[in-house]
Amino acid sequence: MEHSRPGPYSHGRWMSHLVAVSALLCLLIPSAASMVLADDSGSTSFVSSPSDGHLRLNGNDGWPQLRDSSEAAEVFDSLRYVKVNTRPDIIYRGFLFFDTSSLPDSVDISAARLHIYAKCTGDLDDTHLYILGGNEEYPHDPLVPEDFAIPFGSLPVCAHVDTGEWADGLAYRTVSLENARQVVDTGGTTKLCLLERRDFENATPRDLKSENELKLFSYEEGEGYQPYLEVFWGEVPQETMQGDNHDGDPTRGVPTGPMAVVGVLLLLAAGIWWERQRRIRSHPGTTR
Repeated sequence: MEHSRPGPYSHGRWMSHLVAVSALLCLLIPSAASMVLADDSGSTSFVSSPSDGHLRLNGNDGWPQLRDSSEAAEVFDSLRYVKVNTRPDIIYRGFLFFDTSSLPDSVDISAARLHIYAKCTGDLDDTHLYILGGNEEYPHDPLVPEDFAIPFGSLPVCAHVDTGEWADGLAYRTVSLENARQVVDTGGTTKLCLLERRDFENATPRDLKSENELKLFSYEEGEGYQPYLEVFWGEVPQETMQGDNHDGDPTRGVPTGPMAVVGVLLLLAAGIWWERQRRIRSHPGTTR
């Protein structure tokens, strides 16, 4: 029986094929988030940008004048935290920005969750957080003092959360966002406005001692503490959207779904083939 051994030309040819396939996989897998099909299911996360921050305005003319003021507020967009608060004489309004332009326009966004490393330091029985979705015109990116004047009627409400249970120290808090298709901007920047309950509902705080403060870390705090937005497309398991709090640091920017699975399977197949070729070279008498 005639036995054959792989010649140098055959070995070199297969090696070049393997290198080509590996290079193609390296190009395809990281860019899977931008190749999402409407029929696929998956998710990816976006860290907030350095533009996140808050606006602060003081006033002594009464709550209605302060809440509806068109005056220029102080901009704080380079601190390690974002502050949301109401008092009769002061209001803090928070803003978060996420570059979601890598999502294709055709993606079927089914849900979104905001993760903020936050705590409540105010009136624990009566402090709530409202989250509104921004639009192309509002707020500006980066923030400007005039952004204090919120166009309430034209911004969709994404969430309303009782934050009294956030008093047990700083931790990642997960807030499911409504109107995800309307709020997440696949063509540019997704903008979120964070307001304390009295600010959104136009309810005068009780007195000057009535601090209704929420505090969360900003982009500047660094990895492991930054706000991030988790976007889902296709069918989302119900248990994924349940729960209000989440601890831990996410794996960011890594898409899941069919594209990643196919890539792993192809790499496994390449590994098996390579091992078979190695054994053939090690045992020349083996029939090919």
